[in-house]
Amino acid sequence: MIKAERHDLIMVELSKRGAVSVQELARLLDVSSATIRRDISELDATNTLLRTHGGAALRDRHREVSYDAKIMAFLPEKRRIGAYAASLLEADMVIGCGGGTTVMQMIASIKRMSLRVLTNAVNVALELRDAEDVRVTLTGGTMRKGTAEVVGFICERTIRDFKLDVAIIGADGVDPEHGYTTYDSEEAYTNRVLIGQAREVWVLADHSKLGEVRPAVIDTIAAADLVITDDAAPEAFLAAMKDKGVRVAIV
Repeated sequence: MIKAERHDLIMVELSKRGAVSVQELARLLDVSSATIRRDISELDATNTLLRTHGGAALRDRHREVSYDAKIMAFLPEKRRIGAYAASLLEADMVIGCGGGTTVMQMIASIKRMSLRVLTNAVNVALELRDAEDVRVTLTGGTMRKGTAEVVGFICERTIRDFKLDVAIIGADGVDPEHGYTTYDSEEAYTNRVLIGQAREVWVLADHSKLGEVRPAVIDTIAAADLVITDDAAPEAFLAAMKDKGVRVAIV
């Protein structure tokens, strides 16, 4: 395993747990403790994590981890969520979506469908480039290099030219009181515009996002018609969502 892959996997574990020991990481990645200590030192030097006695911790829970690290976190759960969302779509729908890591797990399942897809995500458009019956409109805008999503006035203007059957979005935080949140305010506003153009709104989020609150507000909890998550969702969260009148699908 090359160093960059180890670094991503270390950040995946931290995103799941907040802190982790050298011994746990060495066992997980099947490398020596000395290698893990060097990796932690390098990541600490770039302020990516905080080196602790015997391990590492997230330096700032409000700091966004890399897109590659997000892809790896809870990947089996994200695959189930994405496949289930795809199964709910009907032929010839017009859908809007970004390029969040959970939403991306839906894209492989829609390649053989007849759909029109509006997206602000370069990776979504590339994934669908060979899908014969999927017509893709990629918005313009200013690209966020970390996520390959575009944002800004040009992007928003394009979205407002569409009426969507469904907006399918991801979120870094889903909280019954604070709503749907993410790290970047421009990304949050782009998702809010997608929501405003849609007849239905589906939010895809694995259980690690539930009960979390990030700095940038996408919309209130009532903005979504359906939240799709995995079977590790806490009972207290599910009860609170029921009280708010938001339907939750568990996969």
